[in-house]
Order: sequence, then structure tokens, then C-alpha cells
Amino acid sequence: MPIPFILGGIAVAAGAFGAKKAYDGHCDKKEAENINSKAQGIFDDAKSKLEKSRDQANKALENLGLAKIHIHEHSFSEFIDIYSQIKNIEESDFSQDDLSFDIKEFIAFTKESVISFAELAGGGIASLGAGALAGIGAYGSVGLLASASTGTAISALSGAAATNATLAWLGGGSLAAGGFGMAGGMAVLGGIVAAPVLALGGFLYSKAGEKALDDARSNLAKANVAKEEMDTARIATNSISTIVNEAIREIEKLDVLLVKDLAKFRAMVEGNHDYSTYLNGEKSFMKYIVNIVKIMSGICKVNVLREDGKIASEFKAAILSSQEFAASIMNK
Repeated sequence: MPIPFILGGIAVAAGAFGAKKAYDGHCDKKEAENINSKAQGIFDDAKSKLEKSRDQANKALENLGLAKIHIHEHSFSEFIDIYSQIKNIEESDFSQDDLSFDIKEFIAFTKESVISFAELAGGGIASLGAGALAGIGAYGSVGLLASASTGTAISALSGAAATNATLAWLGGGSLAAGGFGMAGGMAVLGGIVAAPVLALGGFLYSKAGEKALDDARSNLAKANVAKEEMDTARIATNSISTIVNEAIREIEKLDVLLVKDLAKFRAMVEGNHDYSTYLNGEKSFMKYIVNIVKIMSGICKVNVLREDGKIASEFKAAILSSQEFAASIMNK
């Protein structure tokens, strides 16, 4: 009879259609797995590169902190000891060039900085705690050292970091620790509006074939957005490492010059404490010494970062002054 034959044909067709759907579902899931794997790889690679850049920037700030402590404990301290022996100083002699400044204010601040840094590192570098060296490197000594003698400067470092998302992120600060964590640090670096979606929510996965493929495509799009944001943050982070390392080189270069001439400066002052009787050559030499200290101190006094994560213009200007001064010496 024809009816059973027709029904049988429909059953066969339905079975074939079901098999086709099952095969399509298997293919969709397989393709979804490949896309998800690609998305995860894109995200993980970008994140790894950013983490490496972050670690390098944090290390650069720590090294700048060490450099600041070293010069204040040694060459700056010796300079203050020598300078304080001089009588009848004509302050106008130190403000007749592009490096004009209030010599009394400068010496007073530098002397205070020397004392504060010595107290800050009195218990040894290890006693400063995690993040403290980077904080010393990142923040200008004006506010940072104001309360060192009371012991609050160390604790203030973590508080200061918590107000600067970039610094908190560079030091690995988390939201739980009072910082802004990865999201906050990346949000300010390069002007990123929002942290990568994947960093906050992760991938969406589905076991259903067609839905899995849709989720995978969505994941790939998210991964590419996250990569772009992390690449932007990495460029900004690399710029921090570059300029901080540049500052360290400038400080070390000038410190070599200062240390080399401090013995001569001491001998000159101990031979005659009266500035008013100095010969022109002696006055010029003293001006040269003071300018070295002033430029080095200029790098130490200003913040590296603004609150929006960008390099502070004052920090750039301090490094430029150092480079121009070093160039003028080399050309003589």
C-alpha cells in the first residue's frame, strides 16, 4: 500500500535531516573551538606583553627611587656639608643664566631632602617595603619627604599610589588593596575609556553547536578590542620606562661629574670660607657645582606621572635641562 511507503520515505528524510543537523552542529562546535582558541591566544599574547611592559616600567621607577636615595645620601649630602661652610655668598651670582633660582630656597630644600632621604632609608632599602621604591621614584620629593621624620612618609607612599591609577597598576596594586588594579591603570593609560571586556567578564561558552559558534565569534571580536586597548596601554607604559630610564642615565651622568669635582670644591672652600674674596675662576667653579646639584635635584623634585597617567611636563623639562647642561659642558 502507498501510505506506509510514503511514511517510510518521510522517516528516512527526517533521519537524514537529523543526521545533517547533528553533523552541522558538530562542525559548528569544532569551528567554535578553533575560534575560541584563536580569541584566547590573541588575548593572552596581548596581556602577556602588557604585563612584561608593566613590570619593566615598575622596575624603572624602583631604580629611579634607588638613584634618588643614593645621590641624597652621598653626593648631595657632601655638597651640603661643603656649601654650609661658605660665608658672604652673593646670591645674585647664581641667577644670571637660564638656570636661575632662589639659592636660599634651593639649599634649604636640598638640605631637607638629604636629611629626609637619609631617614627614609635609615632602616635599609629592604625596610622600605613593596612599592615604596617605585613610589620614591614616581613622586617628587617636595611632598613625599615632608613628613619623613615622623615616619609617615613610608605609609603615605601606598596612599599616594592609591590616588594614581597608573602607579597603582604599575606596582601591581589591586582594588582590594585600595588601588585601581588592572582596570583602573589601563583606563587612564592612553585615554582608554573602559577596561577590556575579557579582563572583567571572560569568555562566553555554549555547548550548543550553533550557539557556540555565535559565542565564539563574539569572543573573537572582544579579544580583538581587548588587544587594541592593551596595545595602547603598552605603548603608554613603554614610554614611562623609556623616560624614567633616561632620567636615571642623566642623574648618573651628572653624579659622576659632581663626585669627581666635590673633592676640589671641598679643598677650595676649606682653604677660604669667604666667598666675597673668591677669584672669578673660583666663583665660576662654584656656580658650575651648584648648577649640577640644582639640575639633579630638579629631576628628583617633580612627579614622573600626572593623575591621568601621562608623563608630567615638568619631568620632561627637568630631563631636557640636564641634557642641555651636559651638552654645554661637552662643547667647552
